Amino acid sequence: MEIFSDKFGRCIWLKVSSAEIRMDLQDLNPDSEYERCATVHDVEEVFMALEVDFKNLESKLHRMVKNKKNAFDLFTDFLNLHKIKYDYYSGWK
Repeated sequence: MEIFSDKFGRCIWLKVSSAEIRMDLQDLNPDSEYERCATVHDVEEVFMALEVDFKNLESKLHRMVKNKKNAFDLFTDFLNLHKIKYDYYSGWK
């Protein structure tokens, strides 16, 4: 689900499932495309850190990051604060 986009080419998506939580960011401009991705495989660690059950996990994450240009940083800062491991990708195209 797209949680943020602006007229400058930034788009951020959040996917929540019982298998993983994934956030993707794309910055598109005429000269380049920049991408970042953070994927958590231990979903239980996230809902425990947020003090919610799985049923309420997605809505709690949306309240934390939806419609925020810095959503990706907020998400990874949260993961780092709670020492939750995640896979990270960053690259230019």
